[in-house]
Amino acid sequence: MLSTKGGASVRRYNCSVHRNAVTSIGAVIDGSARVGKEQIIAMKIAVRDIYRDSCSQIALHVRDSSESSVHATAIASKIISDKRVEVLLGTFSLSEAVFLSEIHKNFLGTPIVLLTPTAMSPPLVPPPSNLLQLSHNFSIHMQCLSAIIGYFRWRKVTVIYERSNLFPMDSALLAVLSDSLRSIDAIIEHQVAFPPISSLSDPEKTIEQELDKLRSGGNRVFVLLHSSLQLATCLFQKASEMGMIEKGFVWIISDEIASLLDSVDSSVIASMQGVVGYKTNILDISKSYKDFEVKFKQRYIAKFPYDHGNPNPTLFALRAYDIIHAISKGKNAATKSNSKELFLNLLLSNFEGLSGNVRFRNGELGKLPNFQIINVVGKSYRVLAFWSSEFGFSKKLPSQNDHVMLVELGPIYWPGGEQEVPTGWNITATNAKPLRIGVPASGAFHLVNVSIVDNRTSITGFVIDVFNASLKYLPYNLPFELVPFSGKYDEMVHQIHQGVFDAAVGDILIVEERYHWADFSQPFVKSGMNMIVTVKEDKTKEMWIFTMVFEKKMWVLVLSMGLFIGFVVWLVERRRNPEFVGGSVLQQLGTVFWYSFTLLFFAQKESPRSNLSKMVLVPWYFLVLMLTIYFQAALTSLMTVSQLLPSVKDVESLRRENAVVGCNRNSFVCTYLVDVLHFKPENIKQMPSVEDYPLAFENGEIKAAFFVTLHAKVFLTKYCRGYTLAGPTYNFGGFGFAFHKGSVLSSDMSQAILKATERGEIEGLQQDMFARYKCSTSTINNSTTFVGPKPFYGLFCISGCIAVVALLVIVIPSVEQQWQLLSVVKETMIRSSSWVSMMVSRHRTGFR
Repeated sequence: MLSTKGGASVRRYNCSVHRNAVTSIGAVIDGSARVGKEQIIAMKIAVRDIYRDSCSQIALHVRDSSESSVHATAIASKIISDKRVEVLLGTFSLSEAVFLSEIHKNFLGTPIVLLTPTAMSPPLVPPPSNLLQLSHNFSIHMQCLSAIIGYFRWRKVTVIYERSNLFPMDSALLAVLSDSLRSIDAIIEHQVAFPPISSLSDPEKTIEQELDKLRSGGNRVFVLLHSSLQLATCLFQKASEMGMIEKGFVWIISDEIASLLDSVDSSVIASMQGVVGYKTNILDISKSYKDFEVKFKQRYIAKFPYDHGNPNPTLFALRAYDIIHAISKGKNAATKSNSKELFLNLLLSNFEGLSGNVRFRNGELGKLPNFQIINVVGKSYRVLAFWSSEFGFSKKLPSQNDHVMLVELGPIYWPGGEQEVPTGWNITATNAKPLRIGVPASGAFHLVNVSIVDNRTSITGFVIDVFNASLKYLPYNLPFELVPFSGKYDEMVHQIHQGVFDAAVGDILIVEERYHWADFSQPFVKSGMNMIVTVKEDKTKEMWIFTMVFEKKMWVLVLSMGLFIGFVVWLVERRRNPEFVGGSVLQQLGTVFWYSFTLLFFAQKESPRSNLSKMVLVPWYFLVLMLTIYFQAALTSLMTVSQLLPSVKDVESLRRENAVVGCNRNSFVCTYLVDVLHFKPENIKQMPSVEDYPLAFENGEIKAAFFVTLHAKVFLTKYCRGYTLAGPTYNFGGFGFAFHKGSVLSSDMSQAILKATERGEIEGLQQDMFARYKCSTSTINNSTTFVGPKPFYGLFCISGCIAVVALLVIVIPSVEQQWQLLSVVKETMIRSSSWVSMMVSRHRTGFR
């Protein structure tokens, strides 16, 4: 009967007149899980809304896979055969979808839409051509997860997941995550795979046993990769009871769990305080969403009155609602009633639904998602920032026109109420395996000292101090033990490659050959190779050795300034002081030169009488005094040190003389001398200790010794008399710490070394090491340094300025007197010229 009350009656009338074809949709859903419950309710709401708005009829055939012992693929196969469905929806794995397509060749065009949380292509079998995945690829999720881990610089994580038929290829999933973590220099240290929670007879006991193993380990960063809500709830509640949601622990949840936080009760939230994670961002401000939310809550409460969770729709309900609308829209746009055209329409759909844009690309949702970075605090969670693969972290939703800057994720409430970022590692863990770090036990230069004190091995030295100073700047605690190694440095590095050591700390030179066996940190000391020889006296410069104190321009400046000062004083005194007057012009010039010269040695006999002269001489006397003091000290040093020359000029001389040279027996230098500098092997004497070199030089066993630069400095500071550097410096990479190939510690320690270097700590340790020797490090460089006028510029300027002022005082009055005389002469000449002109004029008049 026709009813005139309300729009609904009008719609029923119109629908009865314009009845559309029925779209048959099959759905196989796990109704026991929270996600499945939401999906079933959302699809039924969508069917009613579509009929109300467009009169399109949809026959929704839902089968609950949890109520049957038959496998989900068997249930789906029966729906396809019995109901002749045009679209099949379900939470199948990809392998199950492939199986369904193979056994139903006659229905190959039937679209199969997977409602799984994330999409992933199988590694071996290509997906069926009729498959659509209502989710984003797993890799984009792993990029977001890795971005969070990389932001806080955690280098090792423990992955926890639940085995499920939806993710049968666990190794493939972990490989995607591992590759993503490798890009930020992080690794999966451990993984825990729980069986489906429904298959466990005592889930709490199983979870407790696994958590107890994790608690005793050193790693404290746990990632819940994927699991059912039931397992996640039990996991966090048990972890909270065991004290694993406390200070020092880090828990990260993926979108699969984070998107369900709006639907869990307060007890679950209470056990997850401090957890961080990421969830797909949904714009839930539209009127359509509000209407759907009201309907969803009403139906969920009516259907599951005893469910203790919150009846809020999640991402998975919205997607289920949207796909029904997309199917209806695709069916109405089809010109023919067949599944193949419906599939093409779905493939080309661009439907703006409640969950966002439903547009497929390569069988997956095409529009890349934005994720919310969340932190569980109090009764819910708060959004810290947004993340997208294009813009990274941002404080607001990014767009193509925005210039997004890197933002800080904080402040964050970490487990235990901590504000500081957890290090992610516990050095006191009972089964935390410390790194075995090899150190040279017999280093020739004692940069690492191994000794036994009270039956305990003590390892000290400059390199150990540098290592400890760098450890302070690591973002985590590093458990390690130092293991002495007796052998060559190449052998110690090779032990890392063989797995005997995890790392090596010592004065290890970074050279290309060693990179085959290990990775190296940033050099903590730059290095090269130097040649040290004994010294001999230089007799060639004794005649003019005094000229080496100052630079040439310094000598020129002193002599010029002395002449100028003498001239000014002579000019001031010549009118009042008889000692400066008399004689010819040449005698006067001689007086100026002599007086200027005697001023340099305070030997002048003439006594100035004018106060102006005394004012000029005072700063000059002070300047001459300073120059004299420096000259005496520098000349004394030159006469004792600068006369020493290397006994050997260069490497070519050594090879030509077939001389024997020394090198550290454990060092790369010995090999370098043979392979690069072409010394004969029999002419190379390998020395075990730095103390052996002086005796070898004294006995004539070696003519020269080759060291890396730091070792050369150590030798010259310890034996600073009688030895000097000679020849060129051969540049190498420097000293660094060696680590296992692919270890994240190489990059972390490099950053730590740079921080310690920038703060001057390593330079300070090096100076402390040199200070322990009797000789000063200044004796390492025996080359003469000429001094220029720069240190004395101030005194030169003061003395010169005062002399210039005195000169002007004398010259200006003389100039004025001369100018006045010129003015009188000029006036007289003008008057004389006028008188002459007048007389000439009168004479001419009289003549006429």
